[in-house]
Amino acid sequence: MQLLQEIEDRGYPTEYLLSRIRGRRVSLISDWEPLLLGAATAASIPLHHRDFAPDTSSQGEWRHLLREFRWVYFQMNKRLGQIFSPFFLYAELRTLFFFLRYRTTNEQTKWEQLLSVSLLSKRSKMRLKRSEDIQDAMSMVEELLVSYSSIFRGMGETFIKEGLRGMERWLTNRYLEHAVTLSLHPVIKKFFVRTIDSRNLLTLYKRLRWDLKGEADFVKGGSITVHKLRAADDRGDMFNALRMIQAFTGVTVQNPDATSVEKAVYTATTHTVRREGREPSGVALILDYLWRCSMEIRNLGVVIHGEGIDRDILRTELIL
Repeated sequence: MQLLQEIEDRGYPTEYLLSRIRGRRVSLISDWEPLLLGAATAASIPLHHRDFAPDTSSQGEWRHLLREFRWVYFQMNKRLGQIFSPFFLYAELRTLFFFLRYRTTNEQTKWEQLLSVSLLSKRSKMRLKRSEDIQDAMSMVEELLVSYSSIFRGMGETFIKEGLRGMERWLTNRYLEHAVTLSLHPVIKKFFVRTIDSRNLLTLYKRLRWDLKGEADFVKGGSITVHKLRAADDRGDMFNALRMIQAFTGVTVQNPDATSVEKAVYTATTHTVRREGREPSGVALILDYLWRCSMEIRNLGVVIHGEGIDRDILRTELIL
């Protein structure tokens, strides 16, 4: 089943989208100091984020980012759409997670607002909207994803055992494992491999930091093998874990905590994607823009929700 909306191929060459992205990229926030030092109000937020200001919840942030993703997606030709469909489907997992949360609390207005900007296909959205309760919605989401790959079978069972948060973690991990088995453009493949490494290193750090028990759900397919991660986990080897994080990010995390480790891995991905943006096909430049939009929305959330928090602390949480 087609999970994403079809792109009407209007014959635009790749350079058409690249030139438009170069123009839009100028509007991305390069200097965060004015927002950090002043009040992050609707008036102080750049024009392209003004519609974000009324709803700065995590759901509002996501809807705002989806609008920009939609713009990029529908400017693509068929070839680019095929290259980026695994990335956009990965992004839409978060849409499904928010939908299921809204279904749990029966907030129909919110899930309809969310689905209105989603890249999921019209048929997929209609099936989700017809769900009668959370159990029915969960079954429909699993059915949709299993039509894409059988690796997602068991999602409902995971929900029953581990709840919504556990299911979200399980589903994200299974998607990443599936994605790296596909025939991907090298730039997209490298992005998913780095995403797997980032998730695994964060999982390892948190398990050791908080002495978590039980078998870790490390994701297969990263450049750091699951065997190596499990060995560090089994030994409770925080020193080795921090060495792996340093090797991956290129920086030594001083006084490590979950926030600084998360920042280190995201910053490393930001720098890698930015460097690769010079490759000739243009795929990395598009990916760089999508990633920078994601980090910009994340940073805006940090600044807006950090009202009353010391500005020096907030600076350390921004991904630049």
